[in-house]
Amino acid sequence: MNLSGKQRRALKQFQSLLAAAGMHELMPAHGPEEGRTDAPPPDLSLIAEPLHTIARLFVLGQSVESARLESHLPSEVICTLEALGLVKRTGDMVTAGEYRLVSHLGLFLFCHMVSSRAKLYYGNDSLVLSRLLLPAQGRVLDLCAGVGAQALVCAQTAASVTAVDVEPLAREVFGINAELNGLSGRVEYLVGDLFEPIAGRQFDLICCNPPFMPVPPGIRFPVFADGGPDGLALVRRVLAGLPEVLAPGGRCHVVGAVLGNDQGPDLSSFEQLAADAHLAITISCPSCEELDSSMLVSCSGTAMACGGAADAKEVFRAHFERLGATRLYYLLLSATHASQPSVYFVHDDVQRVSIGPVVRSVETGGA
Repeated sequence: MNLSGKQRRALKQFQSLLAAAGMHELMPAHGPEEGRTDAPPPDLSLIAEPLHTIARLFVLGQSVESARLESHLPSEVICTLEALGLVKRTGDMVTAGEYRLVSHLGLFLFCHMVSSRAKLYYGNDSLVLSRLLLPAQGRVLDLCAGVGAQALVCAQTAASVTAVDVEPLAREVFGINAELNGLSGRVEYLVGDLFEPIAGRQFDLICCNPPFMPVPPGIRFPVFADGGPDGLALVRRVLAGLPEVLAPGGRCHVVGAVLGNDQGPDLSSFEQLAADAHLAITISCPSCEELDSSMLVSCSGTAMACGGAADAKEVFRAHFERLGATRLYYLLLSATHASQPSVYFVHDDVQRVSIGPVVRSVETGGA
C-alpha cells in the first residue's frame, strides 16, 4: 500500500499512543487453554481516558463524539485514520464503521467486525496458529494471510516473509497493519491464489489459516469461512503443493477443522494426501464441537444465501447426516517431507499412527 510519509508517521504515533494507553492490557490475546478472543466486552466504567474513548470506537464499535476523540488523539492521527477509511465522520460523531482493532501477541491489527459480510477475518484460530510459529526463522510463506496476523508475527524474527491472499482488499489493510507495527520493510505481500504468485520459490516455514467450515453445496457462505463440503478444500490444495514449495528440512503449519463422530475425526483424506505428497503429517485436535441444534443455527445464521426455497438449517443438518458427521474437530496440522509418508494423530490422550493401510492406537495417559 502506498502511504505518504505523513501517514506513516501518524500510524507510528497512533501505535505509541495505543501502547501507552494500555490497549494491549485491555484486549489480551487468549488461546484455547486460557480463554477465547470472543470474550465478553470490557467494562468501560472501569477504564480511564483516553482508553475509554478508543475502546468504545475500535473495540465495541460504538460512535463517539468528534470533540471527545480530538481531545485524545492528535489531529494528524485522526485525519490519517479517516483518509484510510478506518474511521468515518457523520455530523459531530465518529465511527469505526466495519473495522475493529485487536491485540495480537504484542501487535495491533485492524480487521473487519464479525459479520456474514466480513472479508478480513481475525479469530482465535489466528492466535493459535501464530503461537506455533514462534520464533520464526528462515524464509517464511504465509498463505491466506488476510490482515497479517501470522506474517507480521513472523516478520519480527524471520529472514524474510512473503504473504499471499486472494482477497485484494486484504492488501490495503495488511499494509496499514504492517506500517502500524513498524514492520512494512520486512514483509512482501502478493495477491493471488495460494502458490500461484510464488511459483519456483521455496520456503523454510509455511503457514496457512484457510477457510475451514464445512459448507453444503448450494449454500453461499462468507469467503473467509467456506472450506467446501468437508471443510478441507483449501487444506488439500496446500498439502498437495508442498513438495515443490517446502524447502528440504522445512515445515508447514495449518489450522483447520475436520468432520467426525463420537469415535473421533475422519482422517482418511490426510492418509492419501501424505502418500501422494510424501509427507509426514502430525495432527492434534485440541477441541471439538457437537453438530447439534445450536451449531446448526449458527451455521444457517452465517449463511448469506441458500439455493432455492430450502431452509439453510435443514440443508446443513442433512449434509452432516449424509456424511455421518456428528462433531466438528478443530485441528492443528504440521507437515514435513518424508521418505516414508505417515499420519500421526493425537486426541483425548490417544495417539494414532497411520502408515499406509496400517493404523495403531496407543493410550498415552496424557499427550
